[in-house]
Amino acid sequence: MKESIVIKNLGPLKNVEIDDIRPLTVFIGKSASGKSTIMKVVVLMRYIYKMVNIRSYLKNAKITRSPFKLSFNSLLQDGLENMIMPETEIYYTVEINGNTYTISYANKSLQSSINIPNSDLVFFKESYVSETRSVIPTWASKVSTLKGASLGFFFHETFNDFNDATDVIKEQPLNYLNMKMKVQKSGNKPKQFMIESLEEGAKPVELKYASSGIQTSVPLAAIVRYFAREFSFKDAFQRSVLTYLYKQDRLEKFTPQINQSDLAKYVHIHIEEAELSLDPESQRFLISNLVDEAFHKNSDDRTLGLMIATHSPYIVNHLNVLLRAGYYEKAKKDYPFLKKDDIAVYRVDEGILTSLMATDNDTEEYVINTYDMSDTMERIFDEYESMGE
Repeated sequence: MKESIVIKNLGPLKNVEIDDIRPLTVFIGKSASGKSTIMKVVVLMRYIYKMVNIRSYLKNAKITRSPFKLSFNSLLQDGLENMIMPETEIYYTVEINGNTYTISYANKSLQSSINIPNSDLVFFKESYVSETRSVIPTWASKVSTLKGASLGFFFHETFNDFNDATDVIKEQPLNYLNMKMKVQKSGNKPKQFMIESLEEGAKPVELKYASSGIQTSVPLAAIVRYFAREFSFKDAFQRSVLTYLYKQDRLEKFTPQINQSDLAKYVHIHIEEAELSLDPESQRFLISNLVDEAFHKNSDDRTLGLMIATHSPYIVNHLNVLLRAGYYEKAKKDYPFLKKDDIAVYRVDEGILTSLMATDNDTEEYVINTYDMSDTMERIFDEYESMGE
């Protein structure tokens, strides 16, 4: 399966084109450059495509009246509705088995009336990990007293995914910090998340009292592991399809032509600022952990994709290490390596994307061009030196 997207005249985005959304897609750029906006548009279009697939699945199974009516404006969340202009255009395309399916928004209208044959049906699961995830530890401990409170759609999506993850995961390794998290539950009380150091003699501490770097990275690590290994597509399918048919008393008319287990399954995890509150070395180890979960430890029945928005040159430079490890058999044993077709890195600047992928002139290896990512440090050094002139 191949995905592509075009976004024109939406918020800070002037003309964004990605011909091939890779399994690991990274956006780096200044604050307010549009990195998160791109991801929010991508997750929106992927969600619509998921619903189109379910609608097609039902139609192909003789359920002619669709339960899913897609309204583009009602799906806009957390400020996206204010970015849509009369000139906004979005084209999201999936190519599979030689066939092309496009969902578009243009002229203030969503075009999603396509029917997908059984041979091309896929099942998507979308996750968005918000930069506001640092609130999760406190929110989780007080959730029963905060009914009706809201921190925005994407925060609640993140919290719900973390809550689902920790229903299943009782111990989460945090190797990038030399720690682990244990999940404790007693009766109707909120879950308790305990952080334990792997060093001898250290006392456990509740996640809500841990350092900011631990609070932001633990939900991220748990969510990625959950979708890589524990998430049940069968349960998700039943929630999406069978529950509706049961409530509508239409199960007897349901004659599926393809089993749910035979559908190709994709999980897409969209991550805002993976580096939040982590020191440079911990950022590197965290990225290694995420790549390992997504591309090396994931269950055989699913394909994972990571999309990351970042400000961190450390993360992008470390991805070069993982990319180069893919060229050497010895390094593959020590690193969660990346293949060249797995990754794409883009700079976002003034509403335009620039690919940072290149070929090393000496080795002919695929690399990320990070040449100018040390410019700020050099300018600081130059200013420091100039003080004595």
